[in-house]
Amino acid sequence: MNPETANDQTITITLSPAERFYQNHLKRVSTYQKAHPEKCREKCKKYNDRLREQQPEKYQEILQQKKDYYITVRKPKLVAEREAKKQAKQVTAV
Repeated sequence: MNPETANDQTITITLSPAERFYQNHLKRVSTYQKAHPEKCREKCKKYNDRLREQQPEKYQEILQQKKDYYITVRKPKLVAEREAKKQAKQVTAV
């Protein structure tokens, strides 16, 4: 098969009924959560409060995971964005 013609071909993936149902379910859940943010926020808060009271060590583990994610992923992205903005301002100022 020639590499130039390989890009022109499309691959058709057929999903089983269970897989289609699952994909549709995920779409509906996402739609519901976007339409009812206050209910989702309340449910999440109840879960976190219950976790904090009943399983404090698991709650601390989750907090540590969030902290690690911030340090390793979010903070470097934010710093890079700030630096890019500074450079853009310096280029436009000159």
